[in-house]
Amino acid sequence: MKRILKAFIIFVAIIGMLFLWYDQSRSFFKATNGKSITMWKRYGGTCYLVPGKYYGVTKPKDGYIETSNRSYLTLYYSNKLPNFILLRQESNYDYKAYNSIDKKYLFEDYTSNKEKYKPIIYKENAEKFSDVNKDASFLSINILEGYATDGTGKTQR
Repeated sequence: MKRILKAFIIFVAIIGMLFLWYDQSRSFFKATNGKSITMWKRYGGTCYLVPGKYYGVTKPKDGYIETSNRSYLTLYYSNKLPNFILLRQESNYDYKAYNSIDKKYLFEDYTSNKEKYKPIIYKENAEKFSDVNKDASFLSINILEGYATDGTGKTQR
């Protein structure tokens, strides 16, 4: 009986460790301007995108984006807007942006403010998605597939 109980406890511990490993795994992506973002896909279908490298074990308190594990977002950076990260939803899944209290990063929706931000991000005669200004960069993140593409077309996993 003790042997069965011991085996059961070991089995439950292994399952718990695998769950914890899956829930705490993260991916780090870097835009061409050198700024990083952490993609933390959580069990239950929630994903957190946090500027920089985030290693916390609990949900961030502020300064993050919460979306679905099936979402697809593009993040724009510009030297003209050093504290802004512009967000563009590329899928049908909504996101919620929580700006940081210390204003280190402010998230702004690109699509609803396109007229305001397009001249800052894109070249005057831009025809392609990648025709961004020299002082701007972007990172397209496919959360479901677990990869990001930067302004040079390089895929990061």
